[in-house]
Amino acid sequence: MLNTLKGLLNAGKEILNEGKVIVNAEKPKRNVQESDMGADILSHFQQSWADIHSLSEENAKNASTVADQINIMHMKISNDYRNLAQAVHVLTIAPCLKTQVDNCAVQVTSIHNSFEKVEQSLLTLEDLIEKIELEQRKVEHRHKFALYKEEKLVNLEKARVVLSSKHAQDVVKHELKQKKMLEERQQVFEEAFRKDIETYKSLGEIPKIEINNSQPSALLEDMQIDFDKKELDQFLKDA
Repeated sequence: MLNTLKGLLNAGKEILNEGKVIVNAEKPKRNVQESDMGADILSHFQQSWADIHSLSEENAKNASTVADQINIMHMKISNDYRNLAQAVHVLTIAPCLKTQVDNCAVQVTSIHNSFEKVEQSLLTLEDLIEKIELEQRKVEHRHKFALYKEEKLVNLEKARVVLSSKHAQDVVKHELKQKKMLEERQQVFEEAFRKDIETYKSLGEIPKIEINNSQPSALLEDMQIDFDKKELDQFLKDA
């Protein structure tokens, strides 16, 4: 359409140019009266040409605007064509796409099941870790208890040794004290026995001995009398 308008404008320009040439060629042949008529005609054609030129410029502007709109429409139609081609392509591959979507759904279900299994395995692993940690704490407590028991046994053995040693020392001290006390009592009884013998020899009787109940009585088997057997035999012979 734009090319047609441009062709018409060019044809009009050529007609005007031919008219100018014809008028200019016939001027020398015409007389003065015809010159005025030719001037009017020329003025008419010049005005017509000016109008046609103005219309041509306006049509050129309109043609440019139309060309821009045509380009815009062409771009829009091209985009629509591409979109339509893509839609046709999508519709063409729709069955395959549905199959792929179904496969994806199956895979998603499988992945979901795998996640559930992994989650269950993680829970089982956590329980196992807790049991292992509990057993480790039990072993640690048993080890600490064994060390504590061993330490207490060592301390008990030390205390037993100390108490045994102290008891042995106390027993030895007590035995020494008892032995010393018995020796002192034995000396006292021996001295009293000698005095009684001498008194019996001189008086013919043995004086009574007053027993002090406050003093502890010595057992007969604990007393050991040291005497001379010859003196006893002589005493019995004289008696």
